[in-house]
Amino acid sequence: MVVETAVGVTLTIPITELSQLALRVNRPGHPPLFRSLQRLNPANLIQDRMRDGTPGPQMRVLRGGRYTQGDLQGDGDGDERPTRLVSLQPFAIGVYEVTFEEYDRFCRDTGHRRPDDQGWGRGDRPVVNVTWVDANRFADWLSRRTGQRYRLPTDAEWEYAARGGTSSRYWWGDDVVPGQANCADCGSLWDGEKSAPVGRFLPNPFGLHDTAGNVFEWVQECWRDDFSIPPGQDAGVGDGKCGKRVIRGGAWSFPHQEVRPANRWRDFPTRRSDDTGFRLVRELRAD
Repeated sequence: MVVETAVGVTLTIPITELSQLALRVNRPGHPPLFRSLQRLNPANLIQDRMRDGTPGPQMRVLRGGRYTQGDLQGDGDGDERPTRLVSLQPFAIGVYEVTFEEYDRFCRDTGHRRPDDQGWGRGDRPVVNVTWVDANRFADWLSRRTGQRYRLPTDAEWEYAARGGTSSRYWWGDDVVPGQANCADCGSLWDGEKSAPVGRFLPNPFGLHDTAGNVFEWVQECWRDDFSIPPGQDAGVGDGKCGKRVIRGGAWSFPHQEVRPANRWRDFPTRRSDDTGFRLVRELRAD
C-alpha cells in the first residue's frame, strides 16, 4: 500500500502490517486529534487480559528476521558503528510507550513509589521519572498479572521496531518533516516544553507510535561506546560492571538528530529524568 501524507511524504507500507485506518484532525489553537476509524488486521495485535479481566497494553507482533543495525547514512555518532547484521526472532512490542495510567495501576497494586509528572498531567502521557530498575519491576509485575513474559526490549529489537522496515535517516524519510514527532525542534505543539500524550503523531510503518521523540526509552543493554561486541553478548545484569544503560528514541527536550532510529544515548540505571520512560516487549511462545 502506498500512501502520501499531507506534507507530501510518500510511504510504502506492506498491507500485512496495517492494523487500522486512522484520521488526524488539526485544530487551530488545540492539539491535533488522532482517532481510529477501522481495524484491518487484528491478527498482529495482542492485548492480554490481567487476572481480574482488565486489558493490558496493546502489543504489535513483529515478524523479526535480518536487518542492518546502526548508522546507515554514514553521518551518525561513533557509538552507532560499525553497522552490524542482526537476526531477530518474532516478538511483540508496545504500540505506545507505557503511560502514567498503566504505571499508576502498578503503583497502587504494589505500593511502589508514584513518579512525578512534572505538572503536565498523567493519564495517557508517557510515564517519566522512572529508573531502569523501575521499568523492570513494572515488566515483572505485568508478567505476573497476565501469565505472559514481558520485559524491556533489547537494543537490536528496539531499533528494528523503530525503523519500521525502513533504512532511511528517520522512519518517514531522510529529512525532517514538521509535525512528525515531538522533539526540541520538530515543529510540534510540545517541542522543547513537555511530553505529548501517546499516539498524537502518525505511527511508523509497523504501526508503532512515538518511536521518534517524545521520551527516551530504556532498553536492556549496558552502554558500550560502539558496536564491536556481537548482539546478545552485551546485555549485562547490573552486577557492578554496568555503569550505564542504553536509552533510545530521543525526547521532547533533544534536537531532531537524536530522534533517528540509529541514535543511542545512555543514563545511569538508577537515575530518574523527565525525558525518559519505556515501552515493553512481550515474548511469543513457540507453539
